[in-house]
Amino acid sequence: MRIPIILLCTFLFALSAIAQDATSTVQDTSTYYLSPVIINPTQAKERETPATFSNMNREQLAERYSVQDVPVLLSELPSMTFYSENGNGIGYNYINLRGFDQRRLSVMVNGIPQNDPEDHNVYWIDFPDLLASTGTVQVQRGAGSAFYGPPAIGGSINLVTNPFTQRPGVTLESMFGLQEFGDSSRSLPLNTKKFDVTINSGLIEKQYMLYGRLGKILSDGYRQNSWVELNSYFLGAARFDQNTTTRFHFFGGPLTDGLAYFGLPKFAKDDKKLRRQNLVDWGLDSTGQGFSYAIPRRPQETESFSQPHYELMNEWRVSPTLTLHNTLFYYTGDGYFDYDASWADTSMLRLGTAYGIPTTQNPTNALVRAFVGNKQWGWLPRVEVDHGNGTMTFGAELRIHRSTHWGRIQFAEGLPSGFDPDYHFYGYNGEKDILSLFVHELFRPQKNLTILADIQFVYNRYGIANEKYLGNTFSFPYDFVNPRAGINYNMTDEWNTYLSVGYTSREPQLRNLYAAEDSYFGATPQFQADTATGIVRFDFNKPLAKPERLLDVELGAGFRNANAQLTANVYWMEFTDELVKNGQLDIFGQPVTGNAERTRHLGVELDGSATLSSTFQLSGNVSLSRNRLIRYSLIDDSGTRVSFDDNPIAGFPDVLGNVRLTYKTESVTSSIVTKYVGEFSTDNSNNETRKNDAYTVVNTEFLYRLPRVLGSQFTLRGEIRNIFNNLYFQNGEGDAFFPAAERNYICGITANL
Repeated sequence: MRIPIILLCTFLFALSAIAQDATSTVQDTSTYYLSPVIINPTQAKERETPATFSNMNREQLAERYSVQDVPVLLSELPSMTFYSENGNGIGYNYINLRGFDQRRLSVMVNGIPQNDPEDHNVYWIDFPDLLASTGTVQVQRGAGSAFYGPPAIGGSINLVTNPFTQRPGVTLESMFGLQEFGDSSRSLPLNTKKFDVTINSGLIEKQYMLYGRLGKILSDGYRQNSWVELNSYFLGAARFDQNTTTRFHFFGGPLTDGLAYFGLPKFAKDDKKLRRQNLVDWGLDSTGQGFSYAIPRRPQETESFSQPHYELMNEWRVSPTLTLHNTLFYYTGDGYFDYDASWADTSMLRLGTAYGIPTTQNPTNALVRAFVGNKQWGWLPRVEVDHGNGTMTFGAELRIHRSTHWGRIQFAEGLPSGFDPDYHFYGYNGEKDILSLFVHELFRPQKNLTILADIQFVYNRYGIANEKYLGNTFSFPYDFVNPRAGINYNMTDEWNTYLSVGYTSREPQLRNLYAAEDSYFGATPQFQADTATGIVRFDFNKPLAKPERLLDVELGAGFRNANAQLTANVYWMEFTDELVKNGQLDIFGQPVTGNAERTRHLGVELDGSATLSSTFQLSGNVSLSRNRLIRYSLIDDSGTRVSFDDNPIAGFPDVLGNVRLTYKTESVTSSIVTKYVGEFSTDNSNNETRKNDAYTVVNTEFLYRLPRVLGSQFTLRGEIRNIFNNLYFQNGEGDAFFPAAERNYICGITANL
């Protein structure tokens, strides 16, 4: 099966490459040229696509991005929040949209899916400094917004890299960050550094463009031992022919960092010393306001990982009415993290069988290395047909993912003589096959009316193979049909309204079926089991976790003129078997989820901007929502069924808001930004002690473009984050909360030569 697919892909790209010559031989009075611009994957368009979305353009990205990760920058958009494990927004960061975590968003770069096929998460730390090469970002909110990748539950995020410029040039950039620590005698220790060099070839012979960027970001983090060292690279090449455009990207960056994935108890929020702690584990005393024990994270608990991305994209305009798009990609990801396992005994580490160690003779101070090796390749073809009154698009997605997981004892005291340092006490291979087909129609029966209809057919297959010791092997498929329809009506040149209805289904993550890497301390396959014979036999055709299914209705209106823009929308999201957090964490600090029979999310979102004068601009957004469990119950430790009906859903704030006031002249751009996040529950019990308190944070940004010197442009940048030094938690999972950094500063210079 693989050989014909590879041959077909090769044929399509070869066909695209000779399209210019082929067109010249066809007897056709039409001649069409593509200007040297970069291909944009299918995206929503204002006053045309009936969808709820927000955009960030190249100018906004250039003005607002310095060293922070993607979630930090996007958190200013409607209904978006983020949190940082180490506190300062550089390293492991996570984004939420309408309260949905990023496992349930469809995240793409150039239309290529970035969600991990097995656990659905997005590891932004693997994309260091990607925003420096990004041209536009579009965030669509609601179900079924993405054509490629996992079906969108909360929405989709698509970053389009567009680093090429028509003029050649070299850019040098240097940034430094200073961090205030309330528990430190040093007033402003240097905490963060960034260095970048970028080379752009410009347009060569009216046909080629080349681009290269190398960078490095270093940060000590806000919490103890939460440092990061992020190396980045982005190499690109583009070719523009008469009716084809082809480009190749190679980007990524080897990284190392100190682990900081557990939160802190709520009482640490206002203590400037405690809130910086980075603990492996802790417990509360009888008052709940102090530690019964607290185990600091060891300096040896680190991570090393690298995930290079290879992308080949081609657009061939076969005729004025027919365009063929093809994308081929290949990702690898290899690395490890070393974590404390001093709690693990001989039986857990499976030493007794292998080395004959008595179960009472346990190693001490164990440090475990968990290795992950990923390979993923895929093909995304798309055909667009302009039929006069609209555009019909046919597309497909084929992805093959394979992974290797194993764990070994990196260090321990009391190991037997002759111990094999490469002894793996767990190991398995993961598999995921993804195939989807879609048809999308954007029909214009009249100039001011657009009707959208699309349907997506999805096939996913999970697999576990070659599991060491336990031998659990399974292959389980999911099939879904996801339809969507909508209508946009432009009432005047300034006003439009739209309605969208979508139904989306999505499979659970692999850990909902079997957390095989946790098998050494008791994790078992989550399938129906027969224990009648005294031997547990799993039926691998009957998983306990169910796919979540969503009906989403979006109704909105927009206004735009030369001086102002405003959009308003309401949404109703009705779930069956939504995967919600149950308030527990796995050993890596990630929330454990389970199906809730019925849930409902209702909300109103307002987003707007206005030009107040020739130099002042005001923009902002507000989101009001109600997120409730309709039918959901769990059996507690005593065997009693506890109902959570009508409780708030964990992780969903009911109120969000952002305001940005900008002063802008030819040489100066300065903004002050205020963000408000309302309180939200950290589990589904509606317990006051398990709520993340509401917070407000104010930041400011300043850019000064110096007069040109010998054709070179120098720009000075300054930022103050958390101006009023507010002590707050950004997020919580059950009893564990993640602190935000105290007031900190960024300063730097960019030279465009």
